[in-house]
Amino acid sequence: MDNNDREELIRRRAYAIWEREGRPEGQDRRHWEQASREMQKEENRSRGGEKQDLETEGTTHATSTPASPPSRGKPRDAGSIER
Repeated sequence: MDNNDREELIRRRAYAIWEREGRPEGQDRRHWEQASREMQKEENRSRGGEKQDLETEGTTHATSTPASPPSRGKPRDAGSIER
């Protein structure tokens, strides 16, 4: 599949995600990234790349917040919550 075809499929998928979520404003980048990840997973499965698919699942993206380990001791700033 050439790059233009792939981008068109991602655009359509991102649009469907946007509609499914009730057409929220300002979420276009997140929808595009989600659609892109879903496409990559499907491409990996069709090529038998389950291992690569599992490796990319833990990757953080610019719009996601990575999980952090529980804090020990005092919080670093006033906005932190002790667990």
